[in-house]
Amino acid sequence: MPNHAQDGAPWLVAHRGARDEAPENTRSAFDRALAYPIDGIELDVQMSADGVPVIYHDATLWRIMRRRRRVAKMTAAQLAELDWGRWFHGDFAGEPLLTLEQTLARFAPRTRLLIEIKALPKVDNHRLTHQVVAQLANLPHGTPPAHILVLCFDLAVLRLAHGLAPQWRYVYNVPGRQPETVMRLPDKEVDFLWAIDVPIGRLSRRLADWAADRNLRVCTYTCNTAAQVQKALGLGVDAILTDRPGWLTGYLGQQMG
Repeated sequence: MPNHAQDGAPWLVAHRGARDEAPENTRSAFDRALAYPIDGIELDVQMSADGVPVIYHDATLWRIMRRRRRVAKMTAAQLAELDWGRWFHGDFAGEPLLTLEQTLARFAPRTRLLIEIKALPKVDNHRLTHQVVAQLANLPHGTPPAHILVLCFDLAVLRLAHGLAPQWRYVYNVPGRQPETVMRLPDKEVDFLWAIDVPIGRLSRRLADWAADRNLRVCTYTCNTAAQVQKALGLGVDAILTDRPGWLTGYLGQQMG
């Protein structure tokens, strides 16, 4: 399988930032990730009740507050009042919520951003997609267009986003339990994609070859052990997503040294 990453080496991408060192999807996690020689940051965006795209993975606040209140039912102002770091460690008490606008302003000029649109049940994913695309139209001056990649588990959401803004790179998060179902899709259904993203435990040579035949790059997540990384390298993936960017960059540095 040909590798499309520059110089033949896969991109190293911090999954939700350096989430082994800081509360995921926060400025601290992203800043810590960028202290290492990585190639990008993956992050999750969903929408507040009043239509503001915010950076958070889960549908509810259970992770940070042990409350099952849905993020989509709270306004951006209400969400901004919460502590997004104490749940991880007291050192991060008072960590603020990041909006997509703030994230693009601070990080888009510095590194690739793999922006996952969280297509959640009971949420207006059509409106969220429009909001994300609208904010991407106002990137900071000098941001390389290649720094923006849009991901989603919902292929229809990606098609909508591509129709609105075909200039970005689109990545399909294929179904985790049965990723090879993507191989049954007609080529015209996937010809707008730039890559597929597959769980490392489900990634196969057959799927990697299918993608290569269609000039699709292959990303894989989440590689946190040596065995997982070696499998990814053996299959010639184009991007390795990890929760442990410090460990991964050190491990690969030792392998190359």
